[in-house]
Amino acid sequence: MAEECVTARPEGCFDPRLWDAKATLAVTLPPMLLAELGEDEARWRIRREVDREVAKARADIKAKGWRVLGPIAARYVGAFERAKSWETFGVIHPTFATGQGRVAERIEAAKEVVVFRESYRACWKRYRAGERDIVWPYGTYLMRVRHDMRVADPP
Repeated sequence: MAEECVTARPEGCFDPRLWDAKATLAVTLPPMLLAELGEDEARWRIRREVDREVAKARADIKAKGWRVLGPIAARYVGAFERAKSWETFGVIHPTFATGQGRVAERIEAAKEVVVFRESYRACWKRYRAGERDIVWPYGTYLMRVRHDMRVADPP
């Protein structure tokens, strides 16, 4: 079941002539999660995990002696200034997250990503060769939106 989240455009961040005053985002819980846990339990677990990660991030920032700029200070940061923190080269930026200790789910998700990318690549090669009557794998977004291509139904 999709739920709509509506939020107002932040003051001073986006030009009001170019951006709507409010944005609406449809948020849908994964069907597999709903089937396994039910909506209330799924929402509770997601909220608990988000709260835990936010608390962990805040504790990490505090332990390192860092501080986060507030909205006023952030407005006055120069466009050409660089961040003072560094990311370690070669660190993995995950495509998906399964939560701590969920090894079987992580392996399954990785397999699904491989299957999707292989299917997408095969469709892309056909598209580049001039074929247009292609059904792209479920999850394809840009080809559907920008080129009006057909996308498979959810599994």
